[in-house]
Amino acid sequence: MKTTSKAVVGYWHYGVILTYASVVSAIIGICFSAMGRPGIGVICLLVSGLCDAFDGMVASTRKNRTDEERIFGGQIDSLSDIIAFGVAPVMIGFGLGMHQWFFYPAFALFVLCALVRLAYYNVTEEIMEIEGSQKKRTSFEGLPVTNVAVGLPVFYIVATMFHVPLVTKLIMLGFYLLASALFVIRFRMPKLRAKGLIVTILVLLLLLTALMLIRHFVCGVRGL
Repeated sequence: MKTTSKAVVGYWHYGVILTYASVVSAIIGICFSAMGRPGIGVICLLVSGLCDAFDGMVASTRKNRTDEERIFGGQIDSLSDIIAFGVAPVMIGFGLGMHQWFFYPAFALFVLCALVRLAYYNVTEEIMEIEGSQKKRTSFEGLPVTNVAVGLPVFYIVATMFHVPLVTKLIMLGFYLLASALFVIRFRMPKLRAKGLIVTILVLLLLLTALMLIRHFVCGVRGL
């Protein structure tokens, strides 16, 4: 199957379709967050996280991938992650009304730590390849930035349970600072396989549903 074109640059095949979908979802979420609809931004973040969870598995189903296609896939995945799990989450906070200047350092720190974490992961992957390691990665150093798609929705629902804007902003500020620290603190986090990812997604959906019900019926907060 032909994956390149003389008319345009890049690689165009089903192996990268989920990565592209993640970026599109993130851009939509950024736009809605900028318009003061951060709840839709959170939904888009979840979609991006779902796409990212399985993009590698989809790409691996392609047989006879060239070195260029494989390298391109890794690069485009990393670049998409900084948009979907670095910039988009910050815009969700901005959409919640975190407009004051003292929130900006936390936003900048969050994106910077996410960028460093992604770059460090790329470096370790390249070193493993140069050394000819045949071992598959079983754990990560630091929190992968894609886990923002798990943590931020939980913090968002809890933060918006309160009718006091300051409390909402402080809870979200706590998320950005905590996530920034976990991105760069050196600790081992197991890498989930397909079954683990599916279980995690199901548990997250159940947790978010429970929190939304509490938010709606107990706290009286309607909508996203």
